[in-house]
Amino acid sequence: MDALTTHSAPVQGGPVRHAIVNAVGPPILLAVVIIGVFWKITLTNQFTWLESPDLAYQVLPWQQVQVQAFHHHQFPLWDPYLWGGQTLIGQVQPGTAYPLNWIVYALPVARDGFIRGSYLNWYFALIHWLAALFCYWLCRDLELSRMASLIGGTAFALAGVVGTTDWPQILNGMIWMPLVLLFLLRAVRGRRPLLSAALSGFFLGISWLAGHHQVPIYFSLAIAGVWAFYFFRGNKLNWHVARLAAVSVVFVIFTSALLVLPAYEYGHLSRRWAGAPEPIGWDQAVPYSVVHDTSLQLRTIFGLLIPGVHGFADPYTGVILLSLAALAVTLCWQQVRVRILCVFALAGLFISLGYQSVFHGLLYAVVPMVEKAREPAMAIALFNFGVAVLVAYGFDSLRAVSSTVWPRRIALWLACTGVVLLILTLGVMLSKKMAFDYDDRVILVALLALLVAALYLAYLKGNLSITSLGVCCFLLLLLDMGNSAVYGFAHELDPNHTLLKKYSENQDILQWIRRQPGPFRIQVDSKDIAFNYGDWYGLDVFGGYLTSLPINLTRLGWGDQRVRMLYGTRYWISRTPLDADQVEVYTGSSGVKIYVSPTAFPRVWTVHRAMTLASEDKVRPTAEDGSYDLRHTAFFLGDAPKLSVCPGDDQAALVHSEFNQVVIKAEMQCQGLVVLSDNWYPGWTATVDGQPARIWEAYTVIRGIEVPAGSHRIEMRYRPRTVTLGAWMLAFSVAGLVALAWLSRSR
Repeated sequence: MDALTTHSAPVQGGPVRHAIVNAVGPPILLAVVIIGVFWKITLTNQFTWLESPDLAYQVLPWQQVQVQAFHHHQFPLWDPYLWGGQTLIGQVQPGTAYPLNWIVYALPVARDGFIRGSYLNWYFALIHWLAALFCYWLCRDLELSRMASLIGGTAFALAGVVGTTDWPQILNGMIWMPLVLLFLLRAVRGRRPLLSAALSGFFLGISWLAGHHQVPIYFSLAIAGVWAFYFFRGNKLNWHVARLAAVSVVFVIFTSALLVLPAYEYGHLSRRWAGAPEPIGWDQAVPYSVVHDTSLQLRTIFGLLIPGVHGFADPYTGVILLSLAALAVTLCWQQVRVRILCVFALAGLFISLGYQSVFHGLLYAVVPMVEKAREPAMAIALFNFGVAVLVAYGFDSLRAVSSTVWPRRIALWLACTGVVLLILTLGVMLSKKMAFDYDDRVILVALLALLVAALYLAYLKGNLSITSLGVCCFLLLLLDMGNSAVYGFAHELDPNHTLLKKYSENQDILQWIRRQPGPFRIQVDSKDIAFNYGDWYGLDVFGGYLTSLPINLTRLGWGDQRVRMLYGTRYWISRTPLDADQVEVYTGSSGVKIYVSPTAFPRVWTVHRAMTLASEDKVRPTAEDGSYDLRHTAFFLGDAPKLSVCPGDDQAALVHSEFNQVVIKAEMQCQGLVVLSDNWYPGWTATVDGQPARIWEAYTVIRGIEVPAGSHRIEMRYRPRTVTLGAWMLAFSVAGLVALAWLSRSR
């Protein structure tokens, strides 16, 4: 047996009551713990965790646009509001394919139609509860005691980047690590091996659906390493393990396909701003200079012990957890799972160092996809996970081997650490000048080190029971990690809490825009309105705070005035005009003004002339050429539609537009092209009077439908094959799990 086995006293009332208490009690306790730790956002309405530009300006509007889609009984595949529209699911980070998000999107909205802040607060707490619960289940499956498992689960949920990261799309990719390893270990030890291997792959696939690729990439590499270890372990190759690993890989692929396939397609058709001077394409690696700024940094290793010492990611683990993990390594090293967890943790630490680690450099240069994970600091999640489970082993090792010298040595180390930190703190307080940023939580760390040292010594001398020691360590852990987890939450009266307040500004501007007859697009000055205005209010905006744009739009030159007019950008919201011909039409109470552009195109129009360009190099010069009549002549790359020129004026109008569907009515004098200034993208299909029609890439970027003379109804729907195939693959994955569960149970 690899793990220490502990037994609990039987519960009064028989085995049924005992089973109920064992099954329900720990999840409820962990829920109480998480709610208590995150009391600022769960039990009051005075604080927020959305106080950073990415969260306030990008993530929150993403949540709102998906909520609106759900409440219009549509799945949010396409975002019609920013930059002429683009795939939402393919952008990955909105988390459109993540099942847990669907629950939040389906909840009732507030009276004004916006997502409730309280839902987001409880959702944030729910993520951490799931992290604690999954890690608790793993520890229990490793036959560790309930107290040790509670400590380990709480440590995983509250320590390090899991406890301090506020990006939900990254957090959701982290929390599935315990379940993936749990079922992997079950598979290799022969406990319903096929089902366990499938479940391991399924939960790894779920982590890929979460909305960010970085942690799943590093975690997948780590899990591949564990499979390889068991394959090569022993005197000969274990082909049974290889078959189980193959089953797991199949379920990873099928489960993650709902997001991975659209993302792969979008990756090839977009340019990404990854911190480099220029946006990069799929065939370009993220420059290693970007990695320099997003690595953990060697100096931040001190942040494992000292709060506030961190760069791109916060690795703070604390003296309690580090001491228990050290006990696990020193006292349980002979157990293979402890060695796996130790390597797991160290691998995460070394990779997170980024440019300062040869290991990350080799992975970046050799392993596919690693070069697309531009933030190696996030690999520290593997360290936090490995340490959390080692903590549970360390606590149980005290029960079994308390007579050895190592617990006393670690108690002495803790005492010395506490004394040194107190002396340093006193020196800083007495000093008038500090050469570094000082975080007074160091005092708490010093006191905790001394208290834990005293607890260890009291237990070793027989003055404290193992249960009392566990309760004390658990409470001290909550004091330490709980303070760290909510340290950055902003109060509504905090003068630095300004980002979310911008949503309540310029309401008179919004009301004026809503009163204008449409359809049209607007453009906002990010200096005056920084958040994604279109996604939040459901307005068509030529602009937005995104990490990528379609290649055809960047090729056209999205900053040129003629391109803005092509997209029907009628109004500019700023304090100063953007173009010389813009006319001021409204001034808001804040001083922000609205300017109208008289040369803006309608959202839908018709053309009867088409021109083919010789190469992509001609696209931008043609679009920016003032002598070229964009209003009446469309240009194309490759084939062009066969159009007719005739007298008389056509009539075309946008009748209906929503997330995944557009309806246009057109009255054509002769055969022409009906142009809609929404981005062309694979997956959009069209019908003219119910008959399939080709969508042309007009002006190399927007949609055009060839329509004959007469009155016609044109419908466009976004039905990407990548999503359809991914949904079927996910369904097959779930069906496969059900079938394997039935087969394993019948056997």
